[in-house]
Amino acid sequence: MTSDDQFFFDYLASIPHDVRRYSLQVADSIDQHVDHAATAIRNTLSEQSWLPYSVRPSMRGAPKRSAPTALTDRVYDWMNRNRAWTAAMLAFVGTGVVLLYGNKKLSGRRRKARKAGNGARKEIVVIAGSPHEPMTRAIASDLERRGYIVYVTVTSADEEHIVQSEKRADIKPLWLDLTTTSSTPSDLHPALQELHNLITQPQSPHPRVPPHTCQLSGLIIIPSANFASGPVVTIPQSSWADTVNTRILSPILTAQAFLPLLTLRNNTSTVVFAYPSVSSSLSAPFAGPEVAATRAISGFATSLRQELRFVGRKNVDVVELRLGHIDLGPTYRDSQSQVAGTEVLAWSVQQRSLYASQYLSSVEQRPVASAGPKTVRGTSARSLHHAVMDALEPASLNIFGQKRSKKYIMYAGRGARSYNVIGTWVPSGLVGLMMGYRSGYSMGSDSPSSGSETSWERV
Repeated sequence: MTSDDQFFFDYLASIPHDVRRYSLQVADSIDQHVDHAATAIRNTLSEQSWLPYSVRPSMRGAPKRSAPTALTDRVYDWMNRNRAWTAAMLAFVGTGVVLLYGNKKLSGRRRKARKAGNGARKEIVVIAGSPHEPMTRAIASDLERRGYIVYVTVTSADEEHIVQSEKRADIKPLWLDLTTTSSTPSDLHPALQELHNLITQPQSPHPRVPPHTCQLSGLIIIPSANFASGPVVTIPQSSWADTVNTRILSPILTAQAFLPLLTLRNNTSTVVFAYPSVSSSLSAPFAGPEVAATRAISGFATSLRQELRFVGRKNVDVVELRLGHIDLGPTYRDSQSQVAGTEVLAWSVQQRSLYASQYLSSVEQRPVASAGPKTVRGTSARSLHHAVMDALEPASLNIFGQKRSKKYIMYAGRGARSYNVIGTWVPSGLVGLMMGYRSGYSMGSDSPSSGSETSWERV
């Protein structure tokens, strides 16, 4: 077979494939033209108003509306189109998160005492309060557990025995006789020489341990919360003298004795005045000694704070811890509390006729009068301990390293803050209605009737 014959046979074999390809192309072209003509006719008829709507064909070929995309898809598309802005925003947000987290860590409340470099305790707190008071013992035990060296002031062998009975190596008695004075008011009190040596001379817990120097971090003054109650004329002069000496004069002289020690070094320290505040906030009747004492302590604390700030002693803070009703737990609960209202039996016949009905009416507002002292519950002792630790804590720093202003008035216990707001902003007549005040009694007073600190815990 020659080459011409082979070429002829190959050409005949390719004819069916070409015919098929050309026929498919012609068919596709015809279909496209027919579809285009049908679409044009359909769109034309759909726009004719003379055709009924039911037989009018719907338009086809119109651009389909894209389905709305999700927010995450749109954000992702924007981030892809604007990568530079996305990187800048992520860097800004990341830096802000780091700063906020660091500020939280920096200003977080540790509520524990700092230790020396050798692991020993170095922060000292002095509690000026009677060891017979449950609150004094509760605060001392809590501070010792948090790593402080705690000194409790004592004035008798009985009080020293109570402190030693705690059997804690870091809860120590501190004899403080306020009747003994130094030669000049600016000199250090003779009873504070031991503390002076601790904060000025290096201390070594063991021979092979590097020495450290202690610091006086705080002075907590806790006057007794047991006040005489009743009409002013029924309170004997001895009770008034005891109130002035033990609840007003003693805290003032204690703060005066410790001021040279508190300002000796540049470390931050705090003077805390802890006192009941419910009766004083409401200026309650039948609670004259308590109102007078707490108002006097509050005024002295404010004056001392301004004085230290004026002379440039900004490292010493003065904090008022206003207390409401606090349940210290069964360990510190006094089971021998006197039932309210029995003091009327000691009044004279004339005093009973004038004041007994009104005073007993106010006593009826107290839950302890009918239910007994064991059934009264306030906030847990944890709120008190946290408030004390927050008062002792130095002022925190913000994200820029600047010292924040410290709260100089703090509240702990049920009723402390709420009664302060009520006594400040609510009219006295409305307060009397809230406390169940009965009008028309012989005293003729518009002030609400009340008793001690827990008289209106039901409000």
